[in-house]
Amino acid sequence: MLSRQPSRLAASLRTATRSPLLHPHPRPYSSSSSSSSSSSSVNVKTAFVSVALLTSAYVLYQYESSSASGSVSVPFLGHKSTFKVNIRTGRGGVQTYEFPLKPADQVERELREHESSRKVGRKGNPVVRWDSNWVGSNEPCEDRSAVDLVPRQDVAGGKGEGVVGFWKGWYKGDSIPSALAQQDDGGGEEYEGKRDWMLFSIMDGHAGDATSSLLAKTLHPTLSMALASLQAGNPPRHDGSGWERWVGYLSYLSPWYWAGLGNDVWTPENVSKTMQNAFVQLDDHICQTPIKLLPTLSSSSTRQTLVALAQPAAAGACAISTLVDSENNGIYVAVTGDCRAVAGWEGKDGVWRCDVLSEDQMGDNPREVERMRKEHPVSERDTVIRNGRVQGGLQPTRAFGDAVYKWTNAQAAQIAEAFQAEGEKPRSGRPWNYTPPYVTARPEVTYRKLDAQTGEKLRFIVLATDGLWDRITSEESTLLVASYLAHPLHKPLPKSALPKRFPLAAPAPTRPYPAQDLPAPTGEAASDTWVYEGDGNAATHLIRNSLAGGDVKTRGELMSLSGKVSRWMRDDITVTVVFFGDDYIANR
Repeated sequence: MLSRQPSRLAASLRTATRSPLLHPHPRPYSSSSSSSSSSSSVNVKTAFVSVALLTSAYVLYQYESSSASGSVSVPFLGHKSTFKVNIRTGRGGVQTYEFPLKPADQVERELREHESSRKVGRKGNPVVRWDSNWVGSNEPCEDRSAVDLVPRQDVAGGKGEGVVGFWKGWYKGDSIPSALAQQDDGGGEEYEGKRDWMLFSIMDGHAGDATSSLLAKTLHPTLSMALASLQAGNPPRHDGSGWERWVGYLSYLSPWYWAGLGNDVWTPENVSKTMQNAFVQLDDHICQTPIKLLPTLSSSSTRQTLVALAQPAAAGACAISTLVDSENNGIYVAVTGDCRAVAGWEGKDGVWRCDVLSEDQMGDNPREVERMRKEHPVSERDTVIRNGRVQGGLQPTRAFGDAVYKWTNAQAAQIAEAFQAEGEKPRSGRPWNYTPPYVTARPEVTYRKLDAQTGEKLRFIVLATDGLWDRITSEESTLLVASYLAHPLHKPLPKSALPKRFPLAAPAPTRPYPAQDLPAPTGEAASDTWVYEGDGNAATHLIRNSLAGGDVKTRGELMSLSGKVSRWMRDDITVTVVFFGDDYIANR
C-alpha cells in the first residue's frame, strides 16, 4: 500500500479512470490465497493463533509520508526496447529513469500469473464461483488474500476426534472439506451446502509484509472459532459500558443458552459484534505479544525472539473480510482500513445497482476524523489528524499492527532498543503520542440479506485493495463485471458508452466515503476504452482495465516499471470476485 499523495501524472499517461496515486505495496498471497489455477484447493485451517506464526519480515517500506517525497510529472517516451520516465524532485529538478520495455507476451503472462478460480458446486450454498488474482508493484508484494469454506456441522456440530482432526487439518493446510471433494462426482447430501460459511478476505500490508502474511494464516481461523462459539450459544462479549454491557450479560440468563441452542443468539447484531471482537483480539495478540516478552530480555537469543515476534506489530495491514452465511441468507463485510467491497445487484428491468459495502477509513474521511477527535483530549484536536494522516504519518485510521501508534513511548523505546541491538531498523516513534492508541483494528461491519425484497438479485461482490480503487471507481467496477458476464470477449467499448449499454441505478442519498460518480469523459479522455480480451478470470479483467484500459502502450509501460518508480506509479493490486446465483454465472 502506497501513501496516497496527490498524483501529478501528465495527461499523456492515461489510466483506467484516474491517475495512479503514489503508494507503497504488498506481496504474494499465502497458501490460502496464492496459486495459479482453477484446480487450486480450498484450505480449511485451524483456528488457534500460535505465537510461532508471528514470523519475521523486514520493515521494507513505511506507509507514511516522507520529508523527501518527490512528485511525478511524467511524460512516457516510448521506444522500441526502452522508455523513459521523468520524475520531478522535491526541489524542482527532474530525474530521468530508463526502463526496458517488456514484450507484450511477457506482460500478458505477468497479468495472468497469479490467477486462481474455483467453482463451489454445493447445493444450498449461494456462492457458485470465485476468481482471484494479484499483480505486484512492491518487491516483494505486500498484499495477501484468503478464501475458506467452513461446513458448520464440522466446526461445532461434531464430537470427539473428528472435530479435532478437522481443526488440525486446517492448521496444516492440507485439508479439504469432504463435501467439496465430492462435488465433482455429485456426492454428498441433496443440500450439503445449506449450512456453509464462506470467508473471503483481502489484506493490504504496509511497512513490509509481516502483518499481511500473518493475517493470511490466522484471520479466518480466528473468525471461525469466534463464530463457532456464537453458533454454540455463547453471545459475544460486550465491551461497552452501562446498558450495553448488561444486555450482553443478560444473554446468559436465556434458557436457550443453557439448553445449548445457539439459534437464539445468532442474530446480525451478534454476528457483527463477534467479527469485531475477533479482529480486535487478534490485533491485541499481534501488538501485545512483544510487550509481554520485554521482561525476558536478558540475552541475545531472547532479543532475537522478540524482534522476530515483533515484526507483524512493527509493520501493518488493512484488511477486509466477507462472511457468507448460507443457512441464514446473510452477508457480512468487516473492514479495517481502506480495502473495499462492492456488490453488484441486477434488477428485473436489467438495471444494475452498485452497492458499496464498506467505507474507506482514512485520515481524510470526515467521519473518521470526528471519531478520532472524540476519542482523545481536546488538547490533541489539531495533532491527532494532521494533513489527512494519523499524527501526520499513517493514512489509514484503522489497521492491524502499526504498533508505534498503539504502544506508549516507553514501550516503543524498549522495542526499538531491542531492534537496534540486533541490527534491525525500528519503525520511527510518533510525535504527539500522548494518549495511545491512535489506530485501532476494530472493523465496521455491514450486513445484507441475500434475498432482497426489491426483486434484485445479487450477482457478485468485488473485494480489492486500494491498488484497484486508486484507478477505477466502485461504479466502474460494477459495470465492468456486469458487462464481462455478458461478453468476456468483445471489441473495446468507449468508457462513455458502457453506462448506456448497462444502465446503473442512481446512488442512494447517503453513500460511504468516498462517494464517487461515474466519470464523464471529455476531450481526449472521451476516446478512452474498456477492453474485453476473453479473460477467463473476472479479477484479471478488472486488473487489466485498471492498468490503462485499452491503452496497450501505457499498460506495457506500467507493467515494465521496477523498484521505487514502480511503487510511485502504481500500487500492488489484489482482487477477488465472488459470484452468486446459478450455473449460467458459474460457467461464464
